[in-house]
Amino acid sequence: MVNVSLSEEMAKTRDFPPTLRHFVKVLNSFKGYWYDYDIFRDFIDYTTACFLWNGDKELAKTLKARYKEDYSRFPDLFRALVQTMADNIAEDMDWFDALGTLYEEISHSSKASFLGQFFTPSTVCDFMAQIQQPLDECNEKRTGLTVNDPASGSGRTLLAFNKVAPGNYLIGQDLDPICTKMTAINLALHGCKGQALNGNSLMPDDFSFGYEVNPLIYTTGGIPHLKPISKQQSIAWQVWHNEKGEPKPVNGHKVEHINEPEKKIPVPVLIPGTQLTLF
Repeated sequence: MVNVSLSEEMAKTRDFPPTLRHFVKVLNSFKGYWYDYDIFRDFIDYTTACFLWNGDKELAKTLKARYKEDYSRFPDLFRALVQTMADNIAEDMDWFDALGTLYEEISHSSKASFLGQFFTPSTVCDFMAQIQQPLDECNEKRTGLTVNDPASGSGRTLLAFNKVAPGNYLIGQDLDPICTKMTAINLALHGCKGQALNGNSLMPDDFSFGYEVNPLIYTTGGIPHLKPISKQQSIAWQVWHNEKGEPKPVNGHKVEHINEPEKKIPVPVLIPGTQLTLF
């Protein structure tokens, strides 16, 4: 079996939307013989690490060893992401899912064809958000809600809800690790607060990893960031655990939400009757 270069593969087999031209330009510039899926997967890991408090030195070491001189192109991919969003977001509350669109195109080609992804179209996401009754009886945008998407994909339905009812706490769950990280990145870049959780939402005790999204967004000048969380810090797990009875200590520690160190502002708690779901 002979590998083909990324540029050859993309030119011959994929027709990317014009909105992704910044990405495509950088992807085609990789000199190594990399599959586009592998580059995208590593770019998602790279971008997620960029938003962590202390980064991920081990990941950086691994990527540098794998890509060698091409490693320097990952910052170019990040700039392409920012530029793509800037080109497609005209107003403050607009949203654009560049990562999801790229993942759709990449995931059902080449060696990853069995992993094809087809996310909800943006127009349908906007419609779904509208019918969630985001306005109260005074026709004001509802706030203080905890909104859950149990199959978040790239997080676009949550982004759509944030457009019509900003200021709520958004939780995205997905079984696909790449989707979980795309949800975290998308929520972070769009200035949302919430959690991105990896695991089977039909099995609340199933948890692989998760991130608190922008917990200090109001005290960092709007800088997007992520903070890894444990299963016990996952609101989805906490709600399920609490519904089984009185909260019990876990490994000797009380089950509680994350508190922000600067202002000690607790993560919003689900209130019966106020939770919305986008599915």
